[in-house]
Order: sequence, then C-alpha cells, then structure tokens
Amino acid sequence: MAAGSIEPNSAGNGALMRLAPVPMYFAQDEMAVFRYAGDSTRTTHGAREAIECSRLFGLQLRAALNGGSKAEIFSVAYPKPSSPKLASLAAGEWFNKPIEHIKGSGYCVQSLEAALWCFRHTASFRDAVLKAANLGDDADTTAAICGQLAGAFYGIQDIPNEWVERLAMGDEILALSDRLLAERYNPV
Repeated sequence: MAAGSIEPNSAGNGALMRLAPVPMYFAQDEMAVFRYAGDSTRTTHGAREAIECSRLFGLQLRAALNGGSKAEIFSVAYPKPSSPKLASLAAGEWFNKPIEHIKGSGYCVQSLEAALWCFRHTASFRDAVLKAANLGDDADTTAAICGQLAGAFYGIQDIPNEWVERLAMGDEILALSDRLLAERYNPV
C-alpha cells in the first residue's frame, strides 16, 4: 500500500536506508529490483525523486551483490531520470567532488550522493561507513545507506568483528539475511 506523500519537497532518504532486502531477494532479476525498489519506497515516500533514488540504488546494490566492480556499480543502466539532480547523480557527476561539497542530508539525492561518494573514496566496509558517519548532518542514515552498499560489495567477512558482536539482535538479523538469500526469487 502506498502511503508516502507525493509532494516533491517530501523526497526523504528513509526508504534508502532500508532497501537492501529488495535487491537481495530479487538479485537475479534486474526488472524486479527496479519495480520493487520503487514499490518499497512508496510505502513511506511517494515523491518521484525518492522512488527514482531507490530504484537507482537498488540496481547498484544488485550489481554489488552479483560481484560487480565499483565501476560497474556506478554505471548501472538507468532510464532517464525525471529531475536534473537525479540525472547528475546517476551520471556520476559527484565522483570528483571535494568532501566539502558532500552532504548527507535528509534529502534522498544528497544522502545517496554522500553514501556513494564515501563508498567510492574508501577501500573497506569500516572506512566507508566511518567516512559516511563522520560527514555529520543525517549521519546515521547516510552511514546506513553506505553500509548496505559496502556490505554487498565487501561481504560480511569485512565487517569488523567488534561491530558485529555489539549489534542488537545480530543473530536474528543474520538468520533473516541467510533465509532471504536462500529463498530468493528465481525468475526461471
């Protein structure tokens, strides 16, 4: 059920921070990731930019889960975005921005840009998530977005043990993740 506001100024980042289960489940089907990333977002964020950010990020997560390189993750095919800001994001115009121009705000485009920038400019799960958290502003959400991508790319073995040990409900989360992957959608 769609409950999110469709007002353009309501394009928040909340759907991005909880998106990983969609591409995990539909990793074998690009069009399903695209569709269900949008549907998942609509439950809380109905603005077009929020939906499109989630679709783009879903495809990027899918590429990482399927073993894609960083270049492949950042160059996923995406239909023409509806806004110039999202088109700039999808085109990777943020690649060489200095850190002073990166902001992890509550706005979906800025938050995704910040998370992608942190992932691109680091070489481990730990460094990516810490860089995202240390940007400030909406640090927890930016780090959560970045952490999904870094986790998909580097794998669970790259997450610091001390972080895993302190994770609330860690055993339940791991069991659910394993189940999600074991029972994932197979389009054949």
